[in-house]
Amino acid sequence: MNKFKQLMVLSFAGYIILSSLPARAETLVTDLSQHVIEITSQFSGSELLLFGAIERHATESIQSDEISVQGLDYDIIVVVQSDPTDLVIRKKEHIAGIWINKENQTLKNVPGYYVIGSTRPLDEFLSKEVQVEWGLGLNNLTITNENGDEIVEFKQALIRNMINKGLYQEASGNVIVKDEILFRASLAFPSNMPVGNYKADVYLVRDGNIIINHRTDLLVDKRGIERFIYNFAHEYPPYYGMMAIFVAISIGLFTGFVAKKIT
Repeated sequence: MNKFKQLMVLSFAGYIILSSLPARAETLVTDLSQHVIEITSQFSGSELLLFGAIERHATESIQSDEISVQGLDYDIIVVVQSDPTDLVIRKKEHIAGIWINKENQTLKNVPGYYVIGSTRPLDEFLSKEVQVEWGLGLNNLTITNENGDEIVEFKQALIRNMINKGLYQEASGNVIVKDEILFRASLAFPSNMPVGNYKADVYLVRDGNIIINHRTDLLVDKRGIERFIYNFAHEYPPYYGMMAIFVAISIGLFTGFVAKKIT
């Protein structure tokens, strides 16, 4: 019983000591300049501003006073990506003077749009293990085939193609922090961006650790006649195909008729 009492006393004393120490915490507030990007016939791309603020404070549990904390070094990572989908990748080979499809793979969980930016290069403030754990960076995207295997060759080819289309971007130094409190990042969306639900994640990093992750939703959607055509093509693909053929034939016949009249 004496030993039990001693343990109780030591535990209580330890609790008192720890609770008397200042507990530091951070609060991250983020938002987007717009939460819906509308794609119309005149859409040629868009630019989005992601901004926010870091609130840093320490609390003395005894006095219950909030104390401002200065001089702490933070890094910020911004990731914007669309919902993942499945994508078929075909490998071509040059045989007898022509290119033919030799092999294909269905890749799972492929984001149609992925952009990552940071205050400085990730390797300068975040270990490789943490980057892989959180899936930060193009090379750390988890993209596998139907069997759950990651095929490096197809994954690298996919990333190259997406970069060429402007749908995948990776940069550093494009997240600007002002007065160690406010931050902003300008993001470019090309005209060929896929429609759907997007998510914008902001990661606050201190001492090589991600301490806060804040997410904001973004919607990219078609509007007007483009929305009607998009819905019709996805909901009734056979009718859409027949209509497309009918329109193409009608245009061809009309063009031929006009050409004969002119000549």
